[in-house]
Amino acid sequence: MKALRMIIVCMLLVLLYGPGLSHAHEMGTAALHLTEFSTGSGQLSFKKTRGVSGDIAPISFELLPACKLSNVHTSWEGKTEVQQVAEFHCDQPLDRHSVLVDGFTRLAPDLIVSAHFLDGTERVQIASSTHTLLKLKSDTTQSNVDTDYLGIGIEHILGGMDHVLFVTGLFLLWRQHQESLKALIGRFTVFTLAHSVTLALLVLGWITVPARAIEALIALSVLWVAFELLEDGEGNRPFSTNWVVAAFGLLHGSGFALSMADRGFPKDSLLSTLLLFNIGIEMGQLLIVADLYVAFLAADRWLVFKARYAIQWLLTVLMGGSALYWTIERVMVYV
Repeated sequence: MKALRMIIVCMLLVLLYGPGLSHAHEMGTAALHLTEFSTGSGQLSFKKTRGVSGDIAPISFELLPACKLSNVHTSWEGKTEVQQVAEFHCDQPLDRHSVLVDGFTRLAPDLIVSAHFLDGTERVQIASSTHTLLKLKSDTTQSNVDTDYLGIGIEHILGGMDHVLFVTGLFLLWRQHQESLKALIGRFTVFTLAHSVTLALLVLGWITVPARAIEALIALSVLWVAFELLEDGEGNRPFSTNWVVAAFGLLHGSGFALSMADRGFPKDSLLSTLLLFNIGIEMGQLLIVADLYVAFLAADRWLVFKARYAIQWLLTVLMGGSALYWTIERVMVYV
């Protein structure tokens, strides 16, 4: 109980002084959808992220040759994303145009561009700082586009602090229980398989979930891990069972899928891009665990016990305070 009272005080301090540091999604993926309804004319939707500081990602695009825009409307989705919808009018068919993109930052490291042409065909491409000009009817092979989804998967887990802290919490629980390396691999295998299932089911459209509720439950899962870390760590805690880890994996898989819901995957290579996106997530997850393993291995060798304990305690405070902030923020949507 003493530890619980101490962590509650620390959580309150984080809530009071660090809400900006407690934001879950500082990295986003921008998306541009172009739909041609008549020759050279149609509607576009441009979505981008707003950061913790309130700044909107400066990413921008231009159709070449230039097209006229009309009926431009801007709307907000919660506090994190802004969407611009407009009608475009071009002198030539859409497939004769290119898209020039500029302003890539951490808030928008890439731009997924999907073009739906009048003849019913679709082209999905990804612009980045090294590939700023996209021909809408490009000769670029789809396999090159598919590979880009690997990087997007890595960006998604490394840029979502709720997911990063959850993975960190699983690692810290493993250390606290002094389990074997086999147990660590098994725990993350279960988590990976579980979130891969919901990611695939949601992307394929076979199930639907309430987005706001999933976001709140993901935050609650991080808070739960922080609470477990406050216990004495001896014996088999309820959270350490694979069934519970699998349940939280299903939640996080839903979060990955929802973050890509409006960005999309190319329909003509859905399975391959979905697989690469998921592999990217696993690579990001492996990178987090490897970094933690090396860091704590060095700490075990060079630091005294009290210093190692302080590091884990501070990480737990960060997890608990941030998760409590996210949980309250996301539950307040329903109030």
